[in-house]
Amino acid sequence: MNQKFLAIYLLFLSQFQLFGDAKANQILWSTISPSGTYAIARSESDSASKDDDKAATNGDLAAKFSIVNIQTQEPVLGFSGFKAADFAPLGLGDSLIHSFCAWAPQEDHLLIVDALHPSACLQVDVPDGRVSEVGSTVAAAATRIANARTIRETDHSAHPTHFSITDAHFISSYECYVTVNIDSSSGSGAPVDLYFQVNAGGNSLVFERSEPYPDPGQPIGASILAGRQVEHLYQTLRGVLDEPNRRVLTMEQQSWLGARETLSNYEDRVVFAQTRIAELKQKLQEQLQKK
Repeated sequence: MNQKFLAIYLLFLSQFQLFGDAKANQILWSTISPSGTYAIARSESDSASKDDDKAATNGDLAAKFSIVNIQTQEPVLGFSGFKAADFAPLGLGDSLIHSFCAWAPQEDHLLIVDALHPSACLQVDVPDGRVSEVGSTVAAAATRIANARTIRETDHSAHPTHFSITDAHFISSYECYVTVNIDSSSGSGAPVDLYFQVNAGGNSLVFERSEPYPDPGQPIGASILAGRQVEHLYQTLRGVLDEPNRRVLTMEQQSWLGARETLSNYEDRVVFAQTRIAELKQKLQEQLQKK
């Protein structure tokens, strides 16, 4: 997606997200769940005064949100601490994006992430209706990895660490990973994937292990990263489709994943993914032109 189209896209869909559902909940379509059942929405009650509402919409104040059932328009649970304008529509990997969410496959858990302020990270248990702050857990794990890396590379004491979250994904309802870009004061910075066990009982994250970020210069790493991009594009496109086409897209995604698994060569998987990336971007552009 070229930069000119990206800028137009972000401007248009941000307006669509924030104001498109004025008569009901203001749904943030980039946050829609895999089946299209749930999404994050700006709460109707978040309008105590016109001035406060305008400021929150512009991202100047933290807004009140809720997880809503799209079919019934009923809120499932609420949370706050984020800004409406920070939920950029394109997905992950762009500098304009501050907040995003990652859904578990069964839609029973999700992470809500402020990429630039990881301490604000939330975990949501949808069936139990619980929201927990897990940013400190992510920060502790990132700091531990950064300190170990700094000491190993420089043979000196640990340095202050700053990091941002660039990706997140649930492997199952009980395990997820968070990709953090670590930048320590020693100058040694690199992304790393942090894996966590999801403690459903306590609705918390438990650090499990770290894995090197996939190397895009190697076939297996390029395949993993291309697969992640395909997944994010599916998520974005699903958000701008109506319900019938959303169901079709979900079936197409399942079929694509099955076909990819038949390819044993990672270079073939990269080509397969790149072809699908181009197709999904074209579909996305066509949908935006209809709006």
